Amino acid sequence: MLLRPSAKTVASMQEQMHVLPSYDDGDQGFLNAFFSQEWDRLPYTYNFMKSKTGNPEAYYWLLDSQWWSIKVVHMVGVKPWKCSRFRDCGGFPERVIGRLWALWWDAFLAMCEQAAPSLTCVSPVPPTSLPAPSA
Repeated sequence: MLLRPSAKTVASMQEQMHVLPSYDDGDQGFLNAFFSQEWDRLPYTYNFMKSKTGNPEAYYWLLDSQWWSIKVVHMVGVKPWKCSRFRDCGGFPERVIGRLWALWWDAFLAMCEQAAPSLTCVSPVPPTSLPAPSA
């Protein structure tokens, strides 16, 4: 989400925080209710879900042939940093795509090693090898 800072908007949000209905009793539901239709939807590549939902054909087409275009993987539900590299420790493990789970861990370990060379960032399994993007 990208917002333009505004003290007026923050004050209005605080006033309506306990008044507006939230479909999920959380921040996403509140934000949807507060901003209603005053937002633009980003392309799906900026909110790619870690689990198979919606249109399976489009999901797998993007994951299999256009994976390099995915900008943000939305780790909805259980977060990888609260689990092990081997599996999603909750939610719907049958819907979680193992490649995305491994991709997150590969990126995390690479950043850890680059940012903190004095730390030991060890991966329990070898890095994921993904195919090169097609031209």
